[in-house]
Amino acid sequence: MLQSLSSLSGRPEFLLGGLALAAFLAAYWALRGAPPGRAAAEDDPGAMPPRRRDLLIAGLAAGLTSLLLGAGVASVAGILPSLPFFAAGAALTLWLSVAARRYRHASPVLRRAADLSSAALNAGLLGGVLAILNVAAFRYGGQAIDMTRERTFSLSSLSLNQVRRLDRPLTFYLVYGGGARAVRQLDRVYQLLDLYRAAGEGKIRIESLNPYTELARAEDLARRAPDLAVLRGGGVLIEYGEGKDAEYSVVAAPELFAAASPEAARPDADRFATTFRGEDAITSALIRLGEGKKAKVAFAVGHGEPSTSDADPRGPGIGLWRARLASVGCEVIELNLQREAPPEDLALLIVAGPKAPFKPEEVARLKAFADRGGPVLVLAGNTEPSGLDEFLRAYNLEIGRGLVIDPRLNFNRNLQLVFAPLRGAQGHPIVDALQSDRAILVPNGAPIHVLGMGGQGRPATQAVDPNLVPTAILRTGPQSWAETDLANPQPELDRNADEAGPNIVGVAVQERAATARPGEQAAASPRPRLVLFSSGRLAENVVQGIEPANLDLVMNAASWLRGRPDAVGITPSTHVALTLTADPALRSRLILVPTVMSIMAVLAVGTVVYVARRE
Repeated sequence: MLQSLSSLSGRPEFLLGGLALAAFLAAYWALRGAPPGRAAAEDDPGAMPPRRRDLLIAGLAAGLTSLLLGAGVASVAGILPSLPFFAAGAALTLWLSVAARRYRHASPVLRRAADLSSAALNAGLLGGVLAILNVAAFRYGGQAIDMTRERTFSLSSLSLNQVRRLDRPLTFYLVYGGGARAVRQLDRVYQLLDLYRAAGEGKIRIESLNPYTELARAEDLARRAPDLAVLRGGGVLIEYGEGKDAEYSVVAAPELFAAASPEAARPDADRFATTFRGEDAITSALIRLGEGKKAKVAFAVGHGEPSTSDADPRGPGIGLWRARLASVGCEVIELNLQREAPPEDLALLIVAGPKAPFKPEEVARLKAFADRGGPVLVLAGNTEPSGLDEFLRAYNLEIGRGLVIDPRLNFNRNLQLVFAPLRGAQGHPIVDALQSDRAILVPNGAPIHVLGMGGQGRPATQAVDPNLVPTAILRTGPQSWAETDLANPQPELDRNADEAGPNIVGVAVQERAATARPGEQAAASPRPRLVLFSSGRLAENVVQGIEPANLDLVMNAASWLRGRPDAVGITPSTHVALTLTADPALRSRLILVPTVMSIMAVLAVGTVVYVARRE
């Protein structure tokens, strides 16, 4: 018997009923000015009889309680079942409020009841209007406005590009259990996936799967996607396509949420930082699905280049760049041109920061790869001889003398660490996808001369290959120049020896677009051939740590050269959430002190009003 009563008392219907009874008694007391069973005296003989007055106040209390009960039903069962409660409560309250207002001059009790009920009706009407406007805004208002500084609830341009290129249905399976940690993670991941779904315009679905309770469904999905077994700690399974032709990719929870550092995980720490990198992981998985077969990308080695295995953020290696290429589905290898020629299936060859010159046989192999249409990305300046001068001349490019310095746009007052602003650099996909208020850090950059195009104080030159069209994509600021006297501690622009800025420090080369003959189909788009940045340190880990836009730039250059315009954009960022923690004593004080102060303030205001009215 007791057990059945306990189970019944825990049901939502009984809970709402109890709250409704308590609300009715509180409203009746507030409107009448006295609890049930105690007389509410009135001096005016023209007032309504006490019995009729109490019935009217009870009706007003019932109407207000019906409005509150409608709100509770709406939160538990939905909007439609709550409409009768709202309609009955509003009609009853309005009718009885008009009746009570007729006696407002003769009855203080009914005057107070009419005023309070009218205020409650107005508040309910305002709340209903706001609720309807919010529902309409969320359903028909399009994309929500993201006011956060880090654009936490917005997708990057790279993510949006992956959604736009989808040509098959895409399904996200949220694979999580029912634990407390899983529930917290699930809410944040669902918010992210909902952004993809909103951008997908009907091509993306989101489904939830609890592998511990939905065993049959989990087994059926595991037969199609064997990698589902690795999601023991939760994650996202991505299904691209339908039926037997569907492709799958998994993103485990450790890829979505970075592990907390030992310092942040201390029990006595005053704050706890969690890093959510879900957009980066999901977008990288979508790029891998779009790649199909892995594209092979090679870094040339054997000339003192920065290490591709060094991922220390403060180190001189380029391991972070290599890891980024691998995350988007590239097979990254190292290639020593002294020992072997570039493989036939190589999609991109990268020359990054050589400190020793290429030998003639290496240049010959590099040229043979380029002659068969292989794209090349070069990061090389003039601080060390690269041996690539003739190779670059074949692309109508030449690296000039001196190092670019800028007394205004530099890092930490180091004149050779120059910031090249992207504002005004539009006109090419590599930089168009980046925000115009960003800048690229160019350490020890050199001026690039485009053969066939004159410069400030330089005569026009003849292009070596007119079928190749270089386009300047990165220039330094107007106050920069190429300094030739590097021993001078206080350099000044010498227009007879130095090259005044803005200086070109980044160039993209593509084949000249062919003209379609009359009656023929449109000519194929021009093929990318080479990108040159005149700084060998542009992609080093430590430089990326100072200016993250550098990684976006070199990744965009690699994607453009590989013919993947959908992979060009701003790299998805990670978001760090800080949670302040406090010991139990401090937490109690933080709760108790404001509560006590607010109660004392209410009592003080009430006392002042009472004294003022008494006087």
